[in-house]
Amino acid sequence: MSDRLETLRRVPFVADAARSAGKLVNHTIPDLLRPDLDAAAVDRSAVDPATAAPAVSLGLGTRDEADLPLTPTEIAAARNPAFTAEDVTDFGAVDFVADPFMLPGADRWHLFFEVCNYARDPDAVIGHATSPDGLRWEYDRAVLNTGEHLSFPYVFEWEGTRYMVPEEGGSDGRAIRLYEATDFPGGWEPRATLVSADHRTDDTVVFRWRDRWWLLVGDGDAAGLRAYHSDSLVADDWEPHRDNPVVTGRPAASRPGGRPVVGSDGVVVFFQDCERRYGEAVRAFEITALGPETYADEERPESPVLEGTGARVGWNSGRMHHLDPWYVDGRWLCVADGNVANSAVFTGRHWALGMYAAD
Repeated sequence: MSDRLETLRRVPFVADAARSAGKLVNHTIPDLLRPDLDAAAVDRSAVDPATAAPAVSLGLGTRDEADLPLTPTEIAAARNPAFTAEDVTDFGAVDFVADPFMLPGADRWHLFFEVCNYARDPDAVIGHATSPDGLRWEYDRAVLNTGEHLSFPYVFEWEGTRYMVPEEGGSDGRAIRLYEATDFPGGWEPRATLVSADHRTDDTVVFRWRDRWWLLVGDGDAAGLRAYHSDSLVADDWEPHRDNPVVTGRPAASRPGGRPVVGSDGVVVFFQDCERRYGEAVRAFEITALGPETYADEERPESPVLEGTGARVGWNSGRMHHLDPWYVDGRWLCVADGNVANSAVFTGRHWALGMYAAD
């Protein structure tokens, strides 16, 4: 029976019907059934981008242990999913959006994310949306298309310049490039090839720790994690860690799953749990030793910090695999992604974005 179902799902009109049914059941109907929020509730949840603390996310400030974003909860005023494939207007019939990263601006939040349309070539580009309050998002446009599959647009700011390190080439990607915003948010130019690898480069995060730049990237071939380091951010061919891969045989926590939280007293890294299947949950690990010849980490007791709700329906009922936290006025504003349950019926192409908070 399962073989027959799989054969049926490959028929184009059947797959399209299943996907449409999934959107209706998991996104549209739950939204219609929710009570309207009054303006006061929205105002209480709104987050002014001018008060964000990027220093915390880039590892330039002291991280308070009590303030770690390890127990995020959905923001009701965001009416999750806050952003879906249907919100994209310039890349055809989009299958899903995923891998969201934010940047605060003077008067608005900027959101960058993967936009995937399997009928296009390339099938994924980087999209951009904005929000005045971190709750309601308006799509802008696709801002990066290199002719290859793009995802995981890790964006950050350093010394007044905005940078992006996307995953390029999907499972075939072997290079990690640093892009600089020359006309933010829509103009990006390559500035350095940080790594030219002989292994997979699944989702890269970059951070500064004790006056040195560090890069962590998943190696899907070995269910492992590799580390690279450099004195300078804008530099080709970062130095590989002596013990690469620093983690092997750990599919539950080797592929980065969002922005690390870095402070003078430690580093917390989020990983995707891919042990049973891709992107099952988000796990948090504390790096306990980090140097050119040392690496050690251990899982936080709060982990997993995000996972599917387990409900029969809902935008994040099945899986969650990404968390991007920003420290704002004593709490964390986070964007995450989620997928629906029953993917064998609805197809697995329903990744969407939602807003979370953590105290």
